[in-house]
Amino acid sequence: MKWGKTVSVHVQKLIQLLIIPLYAALVFALKEVLAMLPNIEVVTFLLAFAAIIFPLYMAFSIPLVFSALELLIYSINTWVILYLIVWPLLVIIIWVCRYFIKKYWWIFIIITGIWGFTFGTLDAFINLLIFGQAKFYSYWIAGLPFDAVHGIGNIMFSSFLYKPIMNIWNSHLQYYLINNHEIKNHALVNQLLTPLST
Repeated sequence: MKWGKTVSVHVQKLIQLLIIPLYAALVFALKEVLAMLPNIEVVTFLLAFAAIIFPLYMAFSIPLVFSALELLIYSINTWVILYLIVWPLLVIIIWVCRYFIKKYWWIFIIITGIWGFTFGTLDAFINLLIFGQAKFYSYWIAGLPFDAVHGIGNIMFSSFLYKPIMNIWNSHLQYYLINNHEIKNHALVNQLLTPLST
């Protein structure tokens, strides 16, 4: 019985490790599908959602793999550097707030909306570090209309997708993909390695 339980835990771990590149590939594919629409994207929603449903090590690894795919396809660029910074940061912000989001799901909408409205500012700061102050203000001001579209798009996606996808996760996917009975010996380790219980 104990051996069977150990095998089950190993299988669950293997599934979790496989989910990381598959989920990152999904994020990348959907980003490319929507690439023709300026600043309309589901990357924010998908990475933020991952931070709620997956253990932290999985949620944090997904944007890194996603950024690696971007680097592989598009080579080194300022926005790839931006991705390596801001997407893991988003995951951490959502993960820290996930218990509040679970109780008040509109917090998810607020965070992703603000993220879209300020994304260009974060990008401008990367350009400030690389190109200096001369390009910062022009780059930032020119990007404000796109940030508005970005923020509104994030709000719309989060408003329409969060509850239906969370319901599918709770009712079908979670049982098969995530094991809630792993690593109970240390409270902090348990917080980092287990998903939010539903």
